Amino acid sequence: MDRLLEQRVAACERENARLRTLLLRQNLAWLFALLLVAGTAIASATLKISAPIRTTEVTVVDANGIVRARLGGDLPDAVMADGRVAKRGSKAGGLLIYDEEGLERGGYVTQEEGSNAMLTLDSKSKQAVLLVAAPDADRASALRLWTGESSIELRSDSIGSRLTAADAKGVTLQQPVIATLPEQTCAAYREIADRDAGKRACAGRFTGAACASCLDGE
Repeated sequence: MDRLLEQRVAACERENARLRTLLLRQNLAWLFALLLVAGTAIASATLKISAPIRTTEVTVVDANGIVRARLGGDLPDAVMADGRVAKRGSKAGGLLIYDEEGLERGGYVTQEEGSNAMLTLDSKSKQAVLLVAAPDADRASALRLWTGESSIELRSDSIGSRLTAADAKGVTLQQPVIATLPEQTCAAYREIADRDAGKRACAGRFTGAACASCLDGE
């Protein structure tokens, strides 16, 4: 009787060992299959290339629904904190950025008129930084910074390369000094219908002596 019981116990143990082995093999097979499926899905997602997106505008909003960035081919004019609309003066395409109030704070654009490429940074009320490159072969360019009524500018154009600082009254420093304006530049200031406006525009870029020689010496 005892011997028969021992045989049955031994048989049960052998069967349990066999079942554990089968279960382990089955689990490993399932794990391998899952890893294979996951790997295939990841590889497919990585290799998948989306078709090009062709559209007129992409608008990015934050969690509050406020526009924070706008990428477009015909961008709108800027709206300042006081509700004033700042005209761009020309159609522009590129990227605009906005702050938490939805006010435009800068952009990276190209203008339709003049074909200038520009990077701008604005306060909530006015432009503060301008980096611009002209389309001509001479690669005219300028970097201008404002604060209050004063500004400083690094400019390279057909007249030469120079550093110019100015305030509300006009140029306070220019290095090197442009003593005489080329005729083409002088003519552009003369063509401004309002002579006083022409003088103010000139005074913001060149010394009083250079502007007087240009505008008063015709």
